[in-house]
Amino acid sequence: DMSRIALAAAFGGLLVSSLFFQPSLTSQTQSAARTPEFLRQRTEDFRMRPVTAEADGLAEPFKGITTNGQVEPGLFAIRSTGVSTEPVRKATEAFLGALTPAQRAKSVYGINDPEWRKWMNQDFYVRQGVSFLEMTEAQREVAINLLRSALSAKGLKQTRDIMRLNHTLGELNDNDFDRYGEWRYYLTVMGTPSASEPWGWQLDGHHDVINYFVLGDQVVMSPVFAGSEPVTAKSGKFQGTTVLQDEQNRGVALVNALTDAQRGKAVLKVSKTGNEILTEAWKDNVVLDYKGLQASEMTEAQRTQLLELVALYI
Repeated sequence: DMSRIALAAAFGGLLVSSLFFQPSLTSQTQSAARTPEFLRQRTEDFRMRPVTAEADGLAEPFKGITTNGQVEPGLFAIRSTGVSTEPVRKATEAFLGALTPAQRAKSVYGINDPEWRKWMNQDFYVRQGVSFLEMTEAQREVAINLLRSALSAKGLKQTRDIMRLNHTLGELNDNDFDRYGEWRYYLTVMGTPSASEPWGWQLDGHHDVINYFVLGDQVVMSPVFAGSEPVTAKSGKFQGTTVLQDEQNRGVALVNALTDAQRGKAVLKVSKTGNEILTEAWKDNVVLDYKGLQASEMTEAQRTQLLELVALYI
């Protein structure tokens, strides 16, 4: 229902790209300090950081995002879409077939495994599955083909560019590629790829998370996290690579198209002073009530701008 759309929610991409993921000029480290002991201690610290949040999050039975804490039944029907998912299934089977037995053993989970909920945007999370970093070149190409089969051309480019910009972040942090890098992303598969039974896969890494569930010819791609730090590589190996500019520019244009009264409703906060991401890792059951400016209060031209912004992802 268009009248129930909260304008603030539509600005999620804008807030993520322009406020949260600007380059961190204070996080640079000195390579001389990255001794084996330093790296060992940092790895242990990273392993322990999310332990409590993960345990608390997984302790809650999965419900999903609601507006009032109550699941609304009948929102999504199980029905044929007429669009075959066979290319995704075959690409996933090829990916699994390209792995060694040891790699496959740590990458395949049951369809109901909590691995679906084990993802995190931050770089320090200790992830499950097989990483692109440990793959051979041939395996890496098969893994990228899995993404290619499942995503649009634009989606694939964005995903790969975010991975490339994670290398740029490593360059900006005194070439700290023990922490950042293009290939520090992990793939897992839940269930057995099937034409009729439920299954899916997950890509998990810094600023780049995709959960991809398949049932027959239906796909649910959620939750998804797309961000970057920085959003543009001004130098280095991937100089010129840039992401999230359409989201930023269309979001700004829409805000500027509002009247003062409308903007007063749409803008919930005028400054960002901390982590205010509502639907991050371990927030599977977040209550996201309606706030902001309703689309029914917009002019026809403003609604068109809103839909064009939302259409970047839907």
